[in-house]
Amino acid sequence: MVKVERVEIIDDVDGKVIDPDDLNRVEIEVKLPGRKAARYRLDLRTTNVARLEKDLAKYIRNADQVRTSGGAGTNAAPAPNSVKQAHNRAVREWARENGYDVSSRGRLPVDVIEAFDNAH
Repeated sequence: MVKVERVEIIDDVDGKVIDPDDLNRVEIEVKLPGRKAARYRLDLRTTNVARLEKDLAKYIRNADQVRTSGGAGTNAAPAPNSVKQAHNRAVREWARENGYDVSSRGRLPVDVIEAFDNAH
């Protein structure tokens, strides 16, 4: 008899199973006045990473970026290219789910990006 065990990772926001190719581990550190800093980790699909980025953008847009002095493993901001790639994956996933014909690589059509932004 063969026994097969499967591990599924669930999106912490919407409760959907995450495809292994779409898994994003997001860490957030929050320090509120009068409280200790707390670190949080979320397992999210690319779509929910884009939603999180959009929700945080209104706060980050006016914030000062704080960098730590250290090497790898510090709280440095993610590379801009990786953020853009995650956003593009979310747009492509959303577009396919909503009947748009988009390629898996290359430039996204402006009308698809605008439709994605309007929907979120």
